[in-house]
Amino acid sequence: MDSPTLLPIPESIQGMPPLPPASLDPFLDATSRCFARYGVRRTSVQDVAQELGVNRTTVYRQVGNIEQQAMLLASRDSHRLLSSLPSRITFPIGPQSVVDLIATLVREARAHPVMAKMLRDERDLIGSFVAQDVPDLMEKATTAFVPLVSLAIGTGNLAKRDPTALAQWLVRIAASLILIEPPGELEAFLAEVLIPALTPTDEMPQPGSRRRRLR
Repeated sequence: MDSPTLLPIPESIQGMPPLPPASLDPFLDATSRCFARYGVRRTSVQDVAQELGVNRTTVYRQVGNIEQQAMLLASRDSHRLLSSLPSRITFPIGPQSVVDLIATLVREARAHPVMAKMLRDERDLIGSFVAQDVPDLMEKATTAFVPLVSLAIGTGNLAKRDPTALAQWLVRIAASLILIEPPGELEAFLAEVLIPALTPTDEMPQPGSRRRRLR
């Protein structure tokens, strides 16, 4: 089934830092390549300048120091990921499509070259990032998920729960699985808890009817 004509996800995700202008993409692409090659801690503005074939002053003027570049890169790639949600969802939105979506987002986040480098070689930086930036980012990701969750609950395809609480729950699950790879197959790990929790009550098998089928 095709997605609704007006899926309630804004092109610019509400509450997130603004999407950097496209003119900065060459600089941020160079930053991303340097982070993936050297690591965030060992990358300098000079490295980014050499990657682009420009001088350091140009890099500073356009995207600032390394910390500012990291924030711009995180903002850009988060916008891209969250804005792509409509094209990734199987409609109508139900428990299995939620499992599939979260698994896809977790895999793509873990496969991002910078995240993969940090998970492999700079886990101490992830700790400081979690403490300082993840709570705010999770709130903003929750804001992006609430319209999808509300839509699915309203059409009866997900269990009736508070949309904001459910969206935050799903975002926190995804965040934890990005940072710590689950045992076994990702979809199976998610489905074990999410399918029963998200399935509307009237679709759950009744214990009495199950006993009758087994006789």
